Amino acid sequence: MAPRSEPGLGANRLSGPLEARAIAAAVVGRVLRSGAYSNVLVQKASGHLSPQDRARAKALVFGVLRRLEAIDEAIEAGAQRRVDALDAEVVDRLRVSTFEILYSELATPISVSAGVDLVRDGAPRATGLANATLRRISHMDRPVADGLVLPDWLIDRLTSEWGMEQTHSFARASADEPERIVRIRSGGTAGYAGIEGALAAEPGPLPEGAVVQDAASIAAGNVVEAAPGMKVLDMAAAPGGKTLHLIDQVGAGGVVVALDRHQRRVMDGARRVPGARWVVADGTAPPFPKGSFERILLDAPCSGLGTLRRRPEIRFRVNQADVVALATIQHRMLEVAFDLLAPGGRLVYSVCTVTPEETVEVSKDFDLEPAHLPGLIWGNGRLLAPHVTSTDGMFVAVHQA
Repeated sequence: MAPRSEPGLGANRLSGPLEARAIAAAVVGRVLRSGAYSNVLVQKASGHLSPQDRARAKALVFGVLRRLEAIDEAIEAGAQRRVDALDAEVVDRLRVSTFEILYSELATPISVSAGVDLVRDGAPRATGLANATLRRISHMDRPVADGLVLPDWLIDRLTSEWGMEQTHSFARASADEPERIVRIRSGGTAGYAGIEGALAAEPGPLPEGAVVQDAASIAAGNVVEAAPGMKVLDMAAAPGGKTLHLIDQVGAGGVVVALDRHQRRVMDGARRVPGARWVVADGTAPPFPKGSFERILLDAPCSGLGTLRRRPEIRFRVNQADVVALATIQHRMLEVAFDLLAPGGRLVYSVCTVTPEETVEVSKDFDLEPAHLPGLIWGNGRLLAPHVTSTDGMFVAVHQA
């Protein structure tokens, strides 16, 4: 068996489905206690598995994170003690097994047996606890799968803007597994959700000339409408997905300057997208003269709450104070972006979030209008969202000088 890709994730002596479960449990623990991003870590940790077991590990990680509150409640009832009174790694393995018992199509006796084996492998002394806990859980009624449990402050903010029905629809859609969407680099294809160049792709090899990218991100890049030979600024560029999109628009005769304030992220971006001119600088004070760029994309740093389908753990990490602080930065970056735009140029403001503070309350102070895209008009921008367009949440507004 090939060695696992990340120390501490998985167990070499396990094989097949059990190794996938062990990796999933370790990833869940890292995400919840160390601030790792689920989508990045599970891909790295499961890379050596077979395609089937890699898919299993991914499904288990996201399943647990999406249903964490109900899963922990079931564990506490089954173990007859609080989860914080149990060993953390044992809890992670119980979470994976509880998800399989309550939410998967796997036969209950198999789920229980596999769960006991999983705990035995990591903590032999907890085997009896696992057996008793999982058997009690197996006799519980299966919960009705509902939407993500959103933090109270976010529910209040969304309800005040959208109403309760649309807020609930957002929570439900944010718990769904997203389709794999790719961008056809040559463009010209009316695709997924009516977004040009976006295509739903089955697991397996990518279609020729395609890169993986969510449809909402593709939409934001499309709206820039850069032409061959133009000089374009990607104002918060890392990791570089939209940067590559801009390069495809301007062609060999154009220039795309990719800005980010984190040196490591710039180095990573330059490796992924070497065709851009990468610059380490703060987007609130970039080192460029006024009127330098014919097109500007400000895909601003944000809370990321529109990406809950892919990173459900964000709901545990972001609070209202974070959102307010980010909105201040976004406002300042928009001011700078307007200064950098050349006469007759085009500026796109986008954020992959849904909070009013980072979207309509930032954009209202600027000469922006809704992008010509699918979705809902919200203030002077356009909202794409999982419950509206089956995409990530994205707010997009445009200025045409």
